[in-house]
This record gives sequence, C-alpha cells and structure tokens, in this order.
Amino acid sequence: MKKMNFILRLRGNDFFNDELSCLGWQFTEILMCLKDYMKSYDWYIFDVLGTSKLSLFELFPKNSMELCIISSIEELIDKVKEVVQFESGVFIAIKKGIAVEWDHNYLPETEEDEGLQHSFADLEIRLFDYSFFEIYGNDRKVKKRILSHFERKISR
Repeated sequence: MKKMNFILRLRGNDFFNDELSCLGWQFTEILMCLKDYMKSYDWYIFDVLGTSKLSLFELFPKNSMELCIISSIEELIDKVKEVVQFESGVFIAIKKGIAVEWDHNYLPETEEDEGLQHSFADLEIRLFDYSFFEIYGNDRKVKKRILSHFERKISR
C-alpha cells in the first residue's frame, strides 16, 4: 500500500444534491473535473459491481492478462456514463509508459485499507456500497480542483 497525500470522501447528499451515491452521472462529474489533469494516464479497473445499461463485462472488459485497462479519461467517462449505480469499484490512474505489474493473488479491492493500491498510482477512486466515493491521491492540485468544482456547484 502506497501512502497518499490526500483522501476525499464524497457522498450524494453533500456533493451532488442527491440522496443516492455512486451513480454513473456522479462519477462522470468527478472525472470531468479531472479531465485536463489526467490526460496522460492509463486507468486500471478492478472489482466493479453495479447496475448498468450494458453488461459490466462489456463496459470493462479484461485483456489476456485478466486486467481491464482503459487508455484515456475520455473513454472512461464514456463507460461510466453507461452505469446507473456502482456497488463497488476501484479505478487506478498510472502515468502512460510505465511498465506496470500486478500480483494476481492480491489485486486491488474496494474494501482494502486506505491508501493507493499500487506503487505507481497517482490517483485512486473507489466506490463503496452505493454509499460514497473515496479518492486517494498525491497531487494536491487534483484535490483542490475537485473541491473547488464542488464548492462552486454547492454555492449556486
């Protein structure tokens, strides 16, 4: 587990003016406010459960190494828009061009301890039990960007 510089917990009531949490449109909004910062990242996806318009296996297919890798934040945004509500999920951003290895006996899980679940991760977003988002990261600019986005939205 890699230590992080920040952790954010976002709930529907507090940040989205909605009693429900972990909705696809909410996750889309989080990703949209990170779009400019996360252009040069691959996204590694684990432990996804939920309700979607399409099969989750189609939205988040695994490659021959049994990993789901999405190569752009734009593609990830398109996929999460198709999800009605997430029960769980781990979305890890690692800079493109880094050779990443995973221990297939200990792949990232939603209910893991706090922290980044890969040593090369710069950002990790977890979705918990239809209840809240947890965002772990190292770049405080990312934290500031998320908070300022939602502060503007809440103050309207």
